[in-house]
Amino acid sequence: MAKKASERILLTKLNMTPMIDCVFLLNLFFMTVTELTRQDDIEDLLLPDVRQAQADENPDPERLVINVLKDGVMIISGTPRSRAEVEEALRIEARLTRDREGISNRTVLVKADERTPYKFIRELMMMCVKRDIKIWRLSFGIKPTEMTR
Repeated sequence: MAKKASERILLTKLNMTPMIDCVFLLNLFFMTVTELTRQDDIEDLLLPDVRQAQADENPDPERLVINVLKDGVMIISGTPRSRAEVEEALRIEARLTRDREGISNRTVLVKADERTPYKFIRELMMMCVKRDIKIWRLSFGIKPTEMTR
């Protein structure tokens, strides 16, 4: 006996391929982003303690992060760089964000080891104010402790 139309069950196969593709792409995206954020963090870097600091509530996602080790080695994107390479990276970053007066609006985050002699920090700061660079927005990384305003 034939079934009535209301009693028929329509069976369809669910194609899982697009869902698997989406999950794979999301996984790949998060792995890449995690790797990129880790490049700015160095385990051997001991950031200084401070009594007063202001939290960086809206960090510039385009900012350049320069890590300075205790022996003066400067690291950008996880790679140790020579002084000339650091200066060229600053020059390129400044060129991308210059205003009419030739001053760059790029932010540079300096994460220096607490044992780093000041002469290396000063050297980096002097690179930022060179005539062909002119970066004036410098932030300094500290230990993430309770901040006071």
